[in-house]
Amino acid sequence: MAEQGNDKTDQLNAEIIKLRSQKDRLLKELNAVEAQYGNLDSLYRRYFPIILEALSQDGTALGNACAQLGAAMRKKASPAKIEYIFAQIKTAMIQEDISPAAAQKKKGFFSSIRKKSSQGQSINNLRQSYHDVVNHLKSTLDKKYTKKLDAITLNLLNTEDLPDFDEVRENIFTLIFLYISETSQDREKVNAFIRDIVARIFEIEKRLASSYEHTNTLLSSNQGFESILNDEMTGIKYSSDVAESLDDLRAKISTGLSSIEKALRKKQKVDQAISRLAGKSKDSFTSGFARLKQELQAATKYTEELEKKLNEDQLTGAKNRRAYDRKIEEEMDRFLRYKTIFSLLIIDADKFKNINDTYGHAIGDRCLQEIIKRTQPLLRKSDMLARYGGEEFAVIMPETDANGATQVAEKIRQTIEKIEFLYKEETVRVTVSIGVSCAKEGDKSGTDLFERADMAVYKAKENGRNQVMAQ
Repeated sequence: MAEQGNDKTDQLNAEIIKLRSQKDRLLKELNAVEAQYGNLDSLYRRYFPIILEALSQDGTALGNACAQLGAAMRKKASPAKIEYIFAQIKTAMIQEDISPAAAQKKKGFFSSIRKKSSQGQSINNLRQSYHDVVNHLKSTLDKKYTKKLDAITLNLLNTEDLPDFDEVRENIFTLIFLYISETSQDREKVNAFIRDIVARIFEIEKRLASSYEHTNTLLSSNQGFESILNDEMTGIKYSSDVAESLDDLRAKISTGLSSIEKALRKKQKVDQAISRLAGKSKDSFTSGFARLKQELQAATKYTEELEKKLNEDQLTGAKNRRAYDRKIEEEMDRFLRYKTIFSLLIIDADKFKNINDTYGHAIGDRCLQEIIKRTQPLLRKSDMLARYGGEEFAVIMPETDANGATQVAEKIRQTIEKIEFLYKEETVRVTVSIGVSCAKEGDKSGTDLFERADMAVYKAKENGRNQVMAQ
């Protein structure tokens, strides 16, 4: 018992050290972000007003709004006022776009912003989403994976185009598969953690798929068509002002409409080509995504099978000692927190050494298998039957008092005493002694219940075996 307590203390101390390390790392990252934010804020307030002054020289509504923003930033105006001025700038920019002359005048600056803003925002959002996933992995996985996660973070910071995120996703999945194969932790908790991470990645990729690429190309096509349309409409308006006759006006208008029709057909072809390319890219993305999903399902199935093997006794098919230790700890936690009672049965085969010595280990193994086979149908789904060691078995019965557990134990005893084998025309019988204990006030761990049940087994054997005793 003392050794078990020391092991538990060592595990808790190791977990505390791990959490403290994670906390220190996160605090360092927070300090770095705050310092970076302070530096950026200082730079913005120092240089942004200078840029705004250059934009405010033309005397337009946009220029005036830029001048107001520069002055407000110098005076460290309130966020509400800054937001109000930004709204004015947005309105001025929209009005500027309505005028062809103004649009041409600002083409070098604002058109480049419009061109990059959509994709830039998508990349920033995608980068932040993946960064959150990596941080979650850092806060959960062991330190040995830190270097790989740092490499993924560095790669993430260098991503500039949407296709670059394919490599980021692949690296994260590769790390997940590596973790699955190397970890020795509770497989149920591992599966839950993996499902959470993958669900996050799937959500990110679904958002990406819904607005996948080609937006800028389509925007360029629309802008080109709109430019031709504006030029031709301006030409038609000019022709109506200078035409010498109605026939002359009709000819000029016909020419303008012909140009518009050609531009429209060209735009339709471009849009169709873009649509086909978008469909092809989406199909490629979907197939790659489906492949990753299949790999994940295979990995999940592998972990589930491994979990089953790790918790199952290979000879009898019952749960093993590892599964018993985890279950008894869970039930004890429930009892200590909510006072939910549970009972424990210890089943010990009588004179099992004599059976092995007389008839051989093959018959002994068959006796153990029959004990499990006959006992399992008498239990509920919530009960757990485990091979504790050798010829000794344990049954954990949640929400069951001592009387209920004793009744079940008696049914098990009566069922097993009917087991008979023929060995070289000799009948081999097996019986069991069963000890029963129930959680009670003062119990601190599952060991308390086990010791009482084990003592009850000892008394049952002293009284002649093939009995049920409660302690």
